[in-house]
Amino acid sequence: MEQANPQKRKYLFTVDILIEEESNGRALEKLLHLLNSKTIEDYNIKQGVELGKKIESALKDSIINKIKDNELKKKSAASAPPSDPYRHIWDKLTSYKECNSLVRLTVVKGKGIKLSMPCRIISTDPPSGNFTAYHVDEKKVYLLNINEIDDIQA
Repeated sequence: MEQANPQKRKYLFTVDILIEEESNGRALEKLLHLLNSKTIEDYNIKQGVELGKKIESALKDSIINKIKDNELKKKSAASAPPSDPYRHIWDKLTSYKECNSLVRLTVVKGKGIKLSMPCRIISTDPPSGNFTAYHVDEKKVYLLNINEIDDIQA
């Protein structure tokens, strides 16, 4: 009499799981408790983790507040000179800032390095020749000089 020796095989499933909880962190904790059982060998959470959003938004708010404070100080101290050769660029940047438009800046940094940045203009400072842009992919704020702009695409 032959005995069948069934070998265990491994199977991979792709699922979407909806967990109702008070916050994303608590839902994630509940999911991890469910997944950490003896029958589940391994798992990979690809989407849905939203930890650190409060820290990210608080940092962004503090940067924007500092920039606004600096703008107010510099506006009260001095205005842009009337014979500015970059006036049309400053006007474009200001309109993009007011509309909160997404623009692609091509910037030439030191040693001829070109960067193509999808960003939003946060503030402009014509007297110093600087402006700040929020890089939407890297989630970083850059301080750039007007001379570094190679191209602007709205």
